[in-house]
Amino acid sequence: METALRWNPLAVMTEGSAEPILDADAQLMLQFRDGDLRAFESLFDRHSRSVVNFAFKFVRNREIAEELAQEIFLRVHDAAPAYRAEAKFKTWLYRIATNVCLNEIRKPHYRVTHQSLDAPQTEHLDERPIELRDPQPDAQRQMERQALAGVLTQAIRGLPEKQRVAFVLNKYQELSYSEVAGAMNTSEQAVKSLIHRAKEALATHLRPILPEIWK
Repeated sequence: METALRWNPLAVMTEGSAEPILDADAQLMLQFRDGDLRAFESLFDRHSRSVVNFAFKFVRNREIAEELAQEIFLRVHDAAPAYRAEAKFKTWLYRIATNVCLNEIRKPHYRVTHQSLDAPQTEHLDERPIELRDPQPDAQRQMERQALAGVLTQAIRGLPEKQRVAFVLNKYQELSYSEVAGAMNTSEQAVKSLIHRAKEALATHLRPILPEIWK
């Protein structure tokens, strides 16, 4: 007797199936590829803020981060005709985002024209690098935690490029090791090694004052 197979984006595919597991975002991207402009608008609404925050981790400037996010989504738009749902949409999106951000900070003029970008500019963004819990917060503790978050951010910027990308994708954007591997076009084991080395480097400077990030 023939069994009908109904598509479910959250269902686990049967063993031996050649079809990938589609998440909701991948389905939207396929709909956009087929001509549904509202699907692209939905993707933009769902991911634009996190993409801006991701770009901000690299350039430390709100306006530039927003410009990079626009470029990232333009590339998503232009890549639609060739899009294949071979991985989670988020993994594919952050592969594009990583390339765009690295291209920006690798530009010859970048170090010269961005010397002043380390000033605090997080009030406009959903910045949540580390959550330092305090059952009785006060103004002084709040200032201390903001200062510590700034120290951590600066330390992350000093990491080697691949370590920084892997750490940011995993810790800030909450991608799994396998998703980070997909975004960076490398192996999951390589990602684990990069993140481990990044944490060791950060621990050298920050463990006494920011132990929460290694929990």
